[in-house]
Amino acid sequence: MIFSGVDSQTVELKITNYQFPDNQEGDWDGNWLNIYLKVDSKVGKWQTIDPSLTTWEVQEIIDWFDQLSADKEPEFRLMTFTEPNLSFELLNEPIENNKLIRIKFDLECRPKSATDDKEYFVDISADRDELIAIKKGLKDELNKYPERKPTA
Repeated sequence: MIFSGVDSQTVELKITNYQFPDNQEGDWDGNWLNIYLKVDSKVGKWQTIDPSLTTWEVQEIIDWFDQLSADKEPEFRLMTFTEPNLSFELLNEPIENNKLIRIKFDLECRPKSATDDKEYFVDISADRDELIAIKKGLKDELNKYPERKPTA
């Protein structure tokens, strides 16, 4: 799925596989996902693949975009995760027609040439229909790699 950013910036996000495809246990290790990012931003262009999110965290992102598409205040304006590689932040009010969202990249999700004195991010501005499309795109990605539940 591709996030269309401000000033023609883009972020492509795909789930490529489970980090441990053979682990069917339904525990943490079995639910880590390899996340592919292709970023074309004002601060550079790069690609990464890293186990940055779990199945549960991708579902949290889907729910967050669902809340925003309904003009509701999300539980958190800043979505951070177990691995601090990627975050999503609502920069304006949820009742605005266009939501301004910052996708921030850190640690393994930054370009290999990254320096600690610089922030790496892409801002997107999305209306209700675009937020619904983002939610659907993320859901389509997650459907390929659903949550693995413990076996009884």
